[in-house]
Amino acid sequence: MPAKLTEKEKAVRGTAQRCRARKTRTLRVIRREIRELRRLMLDIAFNVELARKSLRADGFLIEMLVANSHGKHEKTRRLNPAFKIQTDALKALKGLNRQMTILCEEREAAEAAQQKAEEASEFRIED
Repeated sequence: MPAKLTEKEKAVRGTAQRCRARKTRTLRVIRREIRELRRLMLDIAFNVELARKSLRADGFLIEMLVANSHGKHEKTRRLNPAFKIQTDALKALKGLNRQMTILCEEREAAEAAQQKAEEASEFRIED
């Protein structure tokens, strides 16, 4: 179950509360956030690809020189750090995809509100 539900999901479940609904922001702000989020997602996807290439080339375990308790250096096999980078990046992408869904829904609501405002102002009689 996702940590944060969208307004549509809340309406379907019957848990939506008007008093807690987010105030609609301007389209300009929402679009800017969407652009920044897309850039961030592309950067993280690039990091995932680099980690995958490293894992393919070096494998999951790599040999490292580690000093033991007597100060002697010994070769040991440890988990490739690229594996942790890849798993963390994939978790981050999952969260960012969720945030993108919420932003897209917010953009649709803002566009609908702007369109209603334009229609209302179109038929307004000005003195």
